[in-house]
Amino acid sequence: MRIMLAALSMLFCSCASAQLPAPVMQALQAEGIPADQVSVWVQRLDDGKLVLSHEAQVPRNPASVMKLLTSYAALELLTPNFRWATQFHTRPPITSGKISAGLWVRGSGDPSLSDADLLNVASEIKQKWAVQEICCQLWLDSAAFKTSPFNPTAFDGKPYRAYNAPAEAIMLNQQSIRVEFSPNAKTLVSVLFPDLPGLKKKFDIALSNDDCGEWKERLQIKRDGDILSIKGTYPTDCGDKYIDIYWQDGQDFFARGWQAAWEKVSASSTNGNAVKWAVGNVPKDAVLLHEHISKPLADIVRDMNKTSNNVEARALYLALSRFADATQPASEALAERAIRDWIKAKNWNFAELVLENGSGLSRIERISAEHLGLLLSHAFHSPVMPELMSSLPVYGLDGTLKTRKDTALYGKAHLKTGSLEQVRAIAGYMMNSQGRRYALVWIVNGERAQRSKAAQEAMLNWLYQQ
Repeated sequence: MRIMLAALSMLFCSCASAQLPAPVMQALQAEGIPADQVSVWVQRLDDGKLVLSHEAQVPRNPASVMKLLTSYAALELLTPNFRWATQFHTRPPITSGKISAGLWVRGSGDPSLSDADLLNVASEIKQKWAVQEICCQLWLDSAAFKTSPFNPTAFDGKPYRAYNAPAEAIMLNQQSIRVEFSPNAKTLVSVLFPDLPGLKKKFDIALSNDDCGEWKERLQIKRDGDILSIKGTYPTDCGDKYIDIYWQDGQDFFARGWQAAWEKVSASSTNGNAVKWAVGNVPKDAVLLHEHISKPLADIVRDMNKTSNNVEARALYLALSRFADATQPASEALAERAIRDWIKAKNWNFAELVLENGSGLSRIERISAEHLGLLLSHAFHSPVMPELMSSLPVYGLDGTLKTRKDTALYGKAHLKTGSLEQVRAIAGYMMNSQGRRYALVWIVNGERAQRSKAAQEAMLNWLYQQ
């Protein structure tokens, strides 16, 4: 198999850029998009025939399509059943229904841990250990991840948007609080999830008659300690919507979430005062109270790719950094090394590859359409193909392709989408009108990339007719 794929790779490299199909060229010209800003790679999967290679060797920013590389590497190296553990410890003794030494929480980077999970953990600790009170300090052990500075403003100047949150060793609800809006005749009703102890909301949001459009851009968000402030306008036509807001401090957010969970199951109250917490490693003489095990990696990959979740992608990327040595604190540098070693083991040479965080939420990440295509072709014939393909949005049905309306393509394509300023991309698998499957990659980089959707659809329709 490796010899065949290596030969195919050499064949691809020797191909001159082919002329794009006429309908695609027409759509590009209509939007003023130069053909040399477009990379396309298409291969038939049953016989390996290369159908089209246009500017396929040019390194491009793939946006969220880079998640395909992270997904495939994670599924192969970590296996689809890989799970994260979050442990809850204390120091002995536990007497008279009371934990007196404090509670230690050790995280490993679980991106799926939710407030509902914490409620279950709190209930189990209470029942299993016959505990009525936990006193007095909450210690958070994040030693599984290397501490490094993170600037949520750096990418696009929107530090409170949930997609700008980092992955951390201890995460709750991916470090974001959800605000749900529901307009009625005169006012806007807002609800927070989870309901955190001590949180005060200061909302000044007026209803408007504007088009719903980019409604999130009309909100100014800020958190100052216990106060969450939102100002702006909300179009009545939007109906019920929600926005996820990055809390800006993942450890503080977890501590508040744990406090809320414990208060619910123990019927205790801190009268709105935030729990005391600090960073600290689990003591050697600690007693394990409970170990929460995450959903399997295959489920995380599916959620990540269907919704293009950047925090989950960062978490997978960092999990790869501990593949060779679980005692090493996770870091982006070690994750990159793991992926490059994995690529090298397959006898691939992705010389143009530039990695930053594995999510595609990056201005610098680069890969060629040819190499993404080679990866897709190889993955299709691998044991983890079912998990990877089922994780991709299905045209017209779900995920980021749910709103696509071309009836001929409905349900015929599993494709990951990617979108950034000056970047539009799509890649994955497609079945044509004759029932033959293809792997395809489409990447546009340039000032008018956002106008390339019609050309992208023309490309998919052309391939469907082959």
